[in-house]
Amino acid sequence: MNNIKSHMKFAGILFLFFMYSCNEDKIDEGQTGTLTGNVVSMGDNLPLANVKITTQPSSSTVFTDELGEFIIEDILIGQYSVQSEKEGYLVDFESANILANTAVNVVFELQISTANNKPPSKPVLIAPETNMVGSPLEVEFIWNPSDDPDEDDELTYKLTLQNDQNNTVEVFEELTSTTLTVNSLTYSTKYFWSVSVSDQINEPVISETSNFKTLSTPEYDYLVVQKNGSNNVIYSAKEDGSLLQLTSESTNSWRPRKNTTSHKIAYLQSVGGETHLFTMNEDGSNKVQVTQSIPVSGFNLNEIDFAWKPTGEALVYPNFNKIYQINADGSGASEFYELTNGNFITEIDWSANNDIIALKTNSSEGYNVEIFTMDTSGTIIDIVLSGVSGAAGGLNLNVDGTKLLYSYDVSGSELPSYNIQESRLFIYDSSTDNSTQLNTLTTIGYNELDPRYSPNEDGVIFTYQGRAINSRKYIYTYAFNQDGEENLTLLFSDMSMADWE
Repeated sequence: MNNIKSHMKFAGILFLFFMYSCNEDKIDEGQTGTLTGNVVSMGDNLPLANVKITTQPSSSTVFTDELGEFIIEDILIGQYSVQSEKEGYLVDFESANILANTAVNVVFELQISTANNKPPSKPVLIAPETNMVGSPLEVEFIWNPSDDPDEDDELTYKLTLQNDQNNTVEVFEELTSTTLTVNSLTYSTKYFWSVSVSDQINEPVISETSNFKTLSTPEYDYLVVQKNGSNNVIYSAKEDGSLLQLTSESTNSWRPRKNTTSHKIAYLQSVGGETHLFTMNEDGSNKVQVTQSIPVSGFNLNEIDFAWKPTGEALVYPNFNKIYQINADGSGASEFYELTNGNFITEIDWSANNDIIALKTNSSEGYNVEIFTMDTSGTIIDIVLSGVSGAAGGLNLNVDGTKLLYSYDVSGSELPSYNIQESRLFIYDSSTDNSTQLNTLTTIGYNELDPRYSPNEDGVIFTYQGRAINSRKYIYTYAFNQDGEENLTLLFSDMSMADWE
């Protein structure tokens, strides 16, 4: 409407030009008046400085001051067309009838030069299709290019991606192509996406919002750790050898422990010169650093183990001679237990029922081992192992806390390098106060380490490794209901620290 008005006003002023150019005798050359004016920007009414002001018929040429004001004095009386002109703005005209000995004022509202520029058309989303289910985790987003009435405008796109799992909003800006590949999506998640286009002049134009859902989280049987270069990497694994990588090769991550109540996996990760607890979803997404000011510390970080509180809302972990409890979201860190005999706490396990906690403690060299169980108040229940030579570890309580699975180096060796020689698997039964060695028929010169009960407690899984420090590692299962070699099954090579999912 403003443009139509401007064109009509301009046509009227041109008509006046013609009429007065044909009747110059109507300008009285003997009498003069004054022309004053103000120039502001349209919309916000801010004054514009350095606007060029000219008239027709011709008079003086002047420029507005910092207040947007101008004045032309001693201008001959008569009808004039007054023009205002400034770079970046549309030229504007106003008419003025100059009277003798009188000041006539005109006001200009200048529009920016792009005022007539039209916005591009709305982007149309193509792929992934709306309401698609079962999308892979790597998605190519595709949309139709926008039409722009002003062909010289440079169009850029912005893709906005949200999901139904958290408040994360991913924004991909300054896109010049109408495709974008994103490979960081997570399983079983519904995503919402839209695309906006900007011509750098008008307000961005936003598409409709589309949605799609990714593949369901695949079912895996085990959690395992594999050495990749200088770092440990955590995987989910199936018996057929299928692997789902959960942590990056660029970080050192180990000791995965799943909590079936919260469906979260906790693990250890190196952060600078410290070791901290992290959690993640079963598919490796939503990684959260849990510990901050009090790291996981103690003898040999590769031997250290922590535990979930059975309900899944908190974890307990060692820091030299103390145990700390911390909420899974990283809040509420507090001291849970303190050992006063000079040993370090290296391993912790917490039974799913009955709130029985098992601890392994040792000297700074890894020996002088004690394994015992206690209640949540710190009262000792059973002494499982004490006063023996050699290394021990791999604690895992059964569901009700009555049977403790562990490993012990039956050679009794205490080498300065903590090089374990003949580690074997044992189960301590609190009802009989006795430990029984599992009949795994392991060859002399090999160790059985990091045992864990199967979910229904009909067997165990463990790491099998030669006594040499850099020996290859294998993961075996051992079934309780069979005898001899038939009860052993090799699952994975070059992997360790297994846990059942």
